[in-house]
Amino acid sequence: MDEIKLSDDILEKIKNFRYYRLTNEQESLLDELIADKELIKCYKKHGSCNICNQPRTGNIYCRLSQLKGKNESQIIEWIEYDKFENVEYLAKGGFGTTYKAIWKEGCFTSWDFLNNNQLKRSGGTKVALKCLHNSQDITADFLKEVESNILVCGSG
Repeated sequence: MDEIKLSDDILEKIKNFRYYRLTNEQESLLDELIADKELIKCYKKHGSCNICNQPRTGNIYCRLSQLKGKNESQIIEWIEYDKFENVEYLAKGGFGTTYKAIWKEGCFTSWDFLNNNQLKRSGGTKVALKCLHNSQDITADFLKEVESNILVCGSG
């Protein structure tokens, strides 16, 4: 599926619009400039992404990410060890050791438009941590193990 994007020319023309307070003239210009009705709808409802300048879709990450992940729980991020508490050993397997812990900040839940356009997090969340052994020697089996952990995380 090809992603439809607004051209730099269109972005320049609408860069100073306030999507939440469009004039009739601005609404008409949007309808004239943007052929894709879904993009117009997204822009009028959510404005533009601060990162890619394309119309927001209402989710917390841009459209390119949406094509690859189903929801915000599938965003992969590096989390420093000190962001976890109550880390407890669970088991050791062929590829690594599993622990349980509380992720103090928690995962992304929504975008806070009113307070500095920042991501909101869920707060204390129970998680499973896996220390992968010999990860410098990547094999197909190792990658399958990583993928299975991502699928478990994103499943609910």
